[in-house]
Amino acid sequence: MTVYFNAKIFTFNGIKSWMKIENGKIIELGSEEVEKSDDSIDMKQQIILPGLIDAHIHVFSLGRHSNTLNLSGSGSIFEIQTKLKEYASNREGWIIGRGWDQDLFDDKRYISKEDLDMITPDQPVVLFRVCGHIVVVNSCALEILGINQNTEDPDGGEIERDKDGYLTGILKEKAVDLVGPLIIVERNERKEMIAIGLQKCLDVGLTGVQTNDEEAWTIYKELQEEGRVPIRVYLTPNHKEIGKEDTPKPGTREGLLYCDRVKLLADGSLGAHTAAMREPYADTGETGILIYTQEELNKLIGEANTAGYRVEIHAIGDLAAEMVINAIEVNNDNNKPILTHAQILGEDLIQKMKNLNIIANIQPTFIITDGNWVDSRLGIDSERRKYSYAWKTMIDTGIHVSGGSDAPVESNNPLLGMYSAIFREVNNGKIWREDEKLTFEEALFIYTKGAAYTAKEEGRLGDLAPGFEADFIVLKDDVISQPELLKNAKVQQVYISGIKKLARS
Repeated sequence: MTVYFNAKIFTFNGIKSWMKIENGKIIELGSEEVEKSDDSIDMKQQIILPGLIDAHIHVFSLGRHSNTLNLSGSGSIFEIQTKLKEYASNREGWIIGRGWDQDLFDDKRYISKEDLDMITPDQPVVLFRVCGHIVVVNSCALEILGINQNTEDPDGGEIERDKDGYLTGILKEKAVDLVGPLIIVERNERKEMIAIGLQKCLDVGLTGVQTNDEEAWTIYKELQEEGRVPIRVYLTPNHKEIGKEDTPKPGTREGLLYCDRVKLLADGSLGAHTAAMREPYADTGETGILIYTQEELNKLIGEANTAGYRVEIHAIGDLAAEMVINAIEVNNDNNKPILTHAQILGEDLIQKMKNLNIIANIQPTFIITDGNWVDSRLGIDSERRKYSYAWKTMIDTGIHVSGGSDAPVESNNPLLGMYSAIFREVNNGKIWREDEKLTFEEALFIYTKGAAYTAKEEGRLGDLAPGFEADFIVLKDDVISQPELLKNAKVQQVYISGIKKLARS
């Protein structure tokens, strides 16, 4: 038995000063004097929090992002061209980049194939927008892909054309899938990228991730056998993987690995104007892109339920959310269905989510970026704005809310996620919708008990309590008393079932 004492331990049953752990589980906590032994550890008044779980992340993409052209924060197309020129100078084959955001450009326009052709006319280039729902490719890539003026838009996607009908190089939603077969990463490389992604998650203090990685179960199993899975992994395969030989059956648990749900996308992203809206965007008059019809969505959720899987469904716009909620209701799905993002809602949708026990899986760090332009998309005086990124409203309504990052779309740092939930601070310093701020306890809840509930692990994870797994993190900064310190705080130690996985001096 190990006793951790002289600490400030946050539990959802009050602050404690010591904690006893045996065989990987918490057996007792308290605040009075505790008998010490040779195994006792003086925490020197450091902060101990329950293990933080990211309820929506892409571990493979996070690892892959470290090996591609990083365009995050680029303030102009010229800056992107400069980065592309330098990156391409010593590389052959496909050039892959990610992170551009037209809202950071003065003219707010998308990058075009002509912009890329000026720099790399003879080398195929694909650059993902920060959200991943739009790519821009150059003319060389279009030729390799066989996309021309006569190519029809795929269902649920768009091959963008200008007013004269010429290709712009922009591919949206399901049209993004057209580049997939040509930029496939070889299996061993994928394995290393997943390992890198897991390490990045441990480094920021995560004890668990609920990750959307396709055809990855056998890779995770191999990594675990090699001792390279340091944290808990809740894998969410794509719906299309149901029935495949390497897809785990629902409820499969092996060591730190678990799988019980599959993923669907109902629409796109708000930043890309592809989130499906009930009313047109205030700035463009568009209404976004639906990936499926209502009938198709009903059928897909029914198939997942019949196969025994829970569903996690991406829905950002209020039209997409309405369709997802309707499909869940039609299928009488009461197995903790998850609506991921839940960004633009309405009073009717929030009430229906509560009635149907639908989990809202939110990403607080979206505020950092989206707060710069969200009012231009929604309209500052619109009714829908009242129910957008409405985290406090959902919690107060009784909806179960969990927190994630959607990394690499935004930072995978859960402390920054908590900070964003509490302060709702945009990267220009302004506060967006102060009335929806969460308290420290609420922000911690969504990354602990909330995320554990979303993984159906609420009976053993998400809190520091007798009988629970000893998953916890240690910080020097007193973020409990001063939550503003979360913005720059670093996790010093990470424990999974009482085993130290990360140690910083």
